[in-house]
Formats: sequence, structure tokens, C-alpha cells
Amino acid sequence: MVINLIEEGITMLRKTIVTAAIAGLAAIGVASAQQRGQQPPPKPTQQQQQQQTAQQQQQQQQQTVQMQQMMQRMDGVATRAQQLSQTLNQQMGRLRDRDRDQARLLLQLCESVDAQARDTRRSMDRIHLMLRDPALSQDPDMQRDMDRLRDRLHSVTDGLEDMVQTMEQMQKRLQTRVPTGEV
Repeated sequence: MVINLIEEGITMLRKTIVTAAIAGLAAIGVASAQQRGQQPPPKPTQQQQQQQTAQQQQQQQQQTVQMQQMMQRMDGVATRAQQLSQTLNQQMGRLRDRDRDQARLLLQLCESVDAQARDTRRSMDRIHLMLRDPALSQDPDMQRDMDRLRDRLHSVTDGLEDMVQTMEQMQKRLQTRVPTGEV
């Protein structure tokens, strides 16, 4: 019985020592963290600053190339939509009445896509100007927002290209419906 009491006392003493040790380590960790928070971070070396500047310039160049490629794609969308409109206008007189109504609706859609492509292209021009602003590259939040805008414009470009491709297929189907002898 006495041995059990001694063993329980030793176990309690061990638990107390372990708890105190853990509390002490935690206090040291908190004090260390507070001390680090009060000290300013070390200044980057000149070499690190040059590397960071070079990386930022390279990133800006890549973004510029990507924007220019996307703007060229959007110009292509607008051109294809215009050509499709011209083709539909030429075909209109040779189509049957019900096909002519479909072609007229398709023509209106082409004109809308062309207008949307031109508006989007103007937006791309404005965003491209913003990307070239050196102050913008210094603000990580603005940089992140510009990246999101560029991603959205990429999606819009993909979508408009798909729309024009589908409309071109529709126009070809309408063309095959032209009555024989009237081509």
C-alpha cells in the first residue's frame, strides 16, 4: 500500500515536471516569436534585388507576349465573324424562305460576336497598358488581380473562337441546302 502511494506520487511528480517543461518550452517559443516580430527582416542584398528585378522584367515580358497573342487571336475572331457575315449576306438570296430566316438570325449573331470581339479587344488594349505600368508590378495584390483579368480574357477569347467556329459550321450546312440549279 505504501509502495502504491509512493508510485502514485512519483507519477504525479513526473506529470508535473513534464507539464512544467512543456509550459517552459512554450513560453520560450512565444518570447522568441515576439522578439523576431520586433526585429525588421534583413534587407535583401544588391544581388538579390537585381535577381528580383530581372525576374519581374522577365515576367512582364512574358505577360506582354501572352497579351499580344491573345489580342491577335481576338482580331482573328473579329475578322472571321466579318467574313462569315459577308458570306451569309451573299447567300441570303439563294436560300429557301425557312433557311433564309435561319441565315438572317445567324447573320445577326455574327454581327453581335463581331461587336463583342471588338469591345473585348479594346479592353485588352487597356489591360495591356496597365500591365506595362511599373508601379503595378510592385503591388502583389494588383498583380494578382491583373492575372485574374488576363485569365478571364483568355476564357472569353476561347469562347468567342468556339462560337465563330460553330457559326461557320452552321453556315456551311445552310449552304448545302441551297436548291440545285440556283448555285
